[in-house]
Amino acid sequence: MKFAILSIILAINAMALSVVDMRGKSVEIPDNLEKIATISDGFVEGVLTHLGKIDKVSSIASWSLKRDYKYKIQGRDKELEFAGLNTMRALHPWLDDLPCFNSPQGNIINYETLINSSPELIILRVGDCTIGGADKMALDKTISTLEATNIPLIVLYSPTYTKDLSTMRDEMAIIGKIFGKADEALGLYDYLASIENLIKAKVANVSYEPRVLYLGLSLAMKKNGASGITYGIDTPESLILESLIRAKNALTNGKGSRIMISAEQIYGLDPDVILLPTYNGYHPAFEIYESPNYANLSQLRALKEKRVYSLPWTPMNCSRRLEYPLELLIIAKAAHQQEFKDINIAEFAIEFYKKLYNIDDEKAKMLRKTQLLDWTQKF
Repeated sequence: MKFAILSIILAINAMALSVVDMRGKSVEIPDNLEKIATISDGFVEGVLTHLGKIDKVSSIASWSLKRDYKYKIQGRDKELEFAGLNTMRALHPWLDDLPCFNSPQGNIINYETLINSSPELIILRVGDCTIGGADKMALDKTISTLEATNIPLIVLYSPTYTKDLSTMRDEMAIIGKIFGKADEALGLYDYLASIENLIKAKVANVSYEPRVLYLGLSLAMKKNGASGITYGIDTPESLILESLIRAKNALTNGKGSRIMISAEQIYGLDPDVILLPTYNGYHPAFEIYESPNYANLSQLRALKEKRVYSLPWTPMNCSRRLEYPLELLIIAKAAHQQEFKDINIAEFAIEFYKKLYNIDDEKAKMLRKTQLLDWTQKF
C-alpha cells in the first residue's frame, strides 16, 4: 500500500511543470493546460500558432486581435481603399469571439472580465502596446494585481523592454517550455535569425550607408504644424537601421519613439529613403506622393527619386512580432536595392508565412494581403 501511495506521489511530481519566466521567477504550470489568457498584441499568439497550441487561448487583452482596420486615402485624381488585419486575427477569426479584458483604448485591464474567463495561466508580454514597460511603477502594480488573482503568471520581456531583439529567443523558449516544445520554439527563432543573417551578409560590403527616415504620417499632427512623427537614436528602429541594415537614421540628435517632425525639418534632413510605418493608420507610398495633404513634401529628393516605401501593416506594433523579418527585408531592400535585386519580397513573404505558421499557399497569400504587402510583387 505504501509503495502504491509513493508511486502516485512520484507520478504527480513527475508531471508537475515549473517554468522560469523572464523575471527569473519559477511558475508552476497546471497539468493538462487548456485555458490561457494572453496579454500580447500577437507575438504570444504567433508562437502558439507555430507550436499548434493557439486553441488554448481562451481570453485576450489586445483589441488589435479583434478589429478590422479600413482606410481611404485621397489622391489628386482618385481615392484608394485599404483594409488590413492583425495576422493572428486573420488566421484565427474566432479570436474576435473571445472575452477581451481590456478597454477599447487598450490602457485599462478589466480584472473582473479576466477572472470570469477562468484562465489556468496568464502570459503577459511587457513592452507591447497593451502593457508597456516605460512606467516601472505602473508595471509593478499591474504585475502585483495579476498575481493577486492567484492565477499562474508568466511574464515575458519584449525587445522594446529589453532594447535587444535577440531576447525574443528567451520569449520563444519559455512559451515552448510550457508545452514541452522548447526545441521547436528555438527552431522558430533560428529561422527568424537566419533571415537577419541573410541581410547582414548582403550588406556586409556596401560602400554607402543611406540616411533613412521613418515617417509616421498623421493628419492630426498636421493641424499642429508637424507632418508626422519619427524615431530617435535610442529606439529599436534606429538600432535596426544602424546595426543590421548598414544604414543611418536620418535623425541624428533626437531621442524617443514619437518625435514630432515638421516639413521644414524633413527638408533639412534630406533623407535618401523614407519609410512609412503603421502609425495612426496605414500609409501607402501613394499617400505621400499623391495626397494634397502632403503636397508640401513633393520637392523632397526621396520623393523625386521614388524612394518612399510602406512597411507591413502592423497595428499595435509597439514591439516586434514574428513577422518582423519582412519589415527588415523591405527596409534593407529600400536602402540597398542592388544587393537585394535577387529577392522579390512578395514571393519571399509567401514562403515565410508558410514556415512561420505551418499554413498553405492560399492562407499565406491571405496574410500577405492583410499585411497590405501585395504591392511588393513589383519590389
